[in-house]
Amino acid sequence: MIIRNKFFYGYWIVLAGMVTLTLSSGFAFFGFSVFNKPIADDFGWSRGEVTVAFSIFIITAAILSPIVGWLTDKRGPRQVLFLGTIALSLALFLLSMTSALWNYYLFHLCLGIGHVLLQTIPLSIIISNWFHRLRGTMQGLAFTGIGLGGIVLAAPIGNYLIPNIGWRNTYLVIALFLLFIMLPLLLFIVKNHPRQKGLRPYGQEATEVADDHGSKTRETTGLNRKEAMGTLAFWIIALTSMVYGASLTAALQNQVSILTEQGFTATNAVAAIGIVGIGSAVGKLIFGYLCDRINPKYAAAISYALTASSLIIMIQARSMAHLWLFAVIHGLGHGGWAPNLAMLTASYFGLKQYGTVLGAIHLLYMTGLAIGPMVAGFAYDQTGSYHLVLTVFAILCFVSIPLIAVIRKPKIVSD
Repeated sequence: MIIRNKFFYGYWIVLAGMVTLTLSSGFAFFGFSVFNKPIADDFGWSRGEVTVAFSIFIITAAILSPIVGWLTDKRGPRQVLFLGTIALSLALFLLSMTSALWNYYLFHLCLGIGHVLLQTIPLSIIISNWFHRLRGTMQGLAFTGIGLGGIVLAAPIGNYLIPNIGWRNTYLVIALFLLFIMLPLLLFIVKNHPRQKGLRPYGQEATEVADDHGSKTRETTGLNRKEAMGTLAFWIIALTSMVYGASLTAALQNQVSILTEQGFTATNAVAAIGIVGIGSAVGKLIFGYLCDRINPKYAAAISYALTASSLIIMIQARSMAHLWLFAVIHGLGHGGWAPNLAMLTASYFGLKQYGTVLGAIHLLYMTGLAIGPMVAGFAYDQTGSYHLVLTVFAILCFVSIPLIAVIRKPKIVSD
């Protein structure tokens, strides 16, 4: 029997998604920016050598994205999140044992495995299962956790834990903390589909009952992965997302190095990461809201424009006002990627193989995330400056705006 409660249980799912992304993004994605300098200083590694680890981390997550999408479609998001919790905790533990560059790289490969299993692909699918109406808004709300990872975790890790207990012990502490929070959350709160609580998806009168994995709903129209990859829309979305991702991480993952080179203190540079996190969290709410009200391609174009503009500001930053302006605008631009990609995939390719198609797009987006900091790091090693490479990324991001704005929905996808 289907029942209705005044307080819809799906809101707990959204909150659980927010917590999951806060931890996984704070410890892995934002965490790299505060761990890389003390580790490099201890071992005497160059900027380029250190940022290769981040590229390995992101490339691993990128390559696995289609597999994670397929696995989530087949087994359900809750099971994937369990795997991710164990894998990410193990990777953080291994990083505390780093002794050479090769195992630093290997452990970042492990970090990439855990990170992609705990990220937006399974959470986007589970929220799509729970919400028919307000899907973009709820995804945006959950995805604020990505920005919150920078807000609530980067500064304590960089300014308190590492200086006081060292980077090795800090990795151990956050590995245990992840297990302590995530295992009870997954055991007692997260459910794949409202059917498991005797409910229907919010705003939908279900005519087809989902299986226990939550992989089937009435909304099964759309394209499979092969059909989607045969459309121009897919490649424009994927390739412009790759440029956008590279532009984001070229700045973010070298942010402390870039800003200290320009005369800012390390404390202010780390604080700016927190501001980026706040902007990212707010941006996800804004873009999730926008995607429910305008075509998500226009929301994506706005996020590209914000990101490109932030790089220009970063190059020129010499005062605290410039620093905060960069951090806010970059954070807002960063906030667009998760709700925009999720809603572009649903809107243009349907939900027939939503996880698999989203995973394929994530492959290219995350390839961009991997390329950005590595290119920027080696450009610095060769030229002694980040300015030229940031200018190139800004131009490419501006060029992506008209490309994404003109895409058309494949005709075979039902509106």
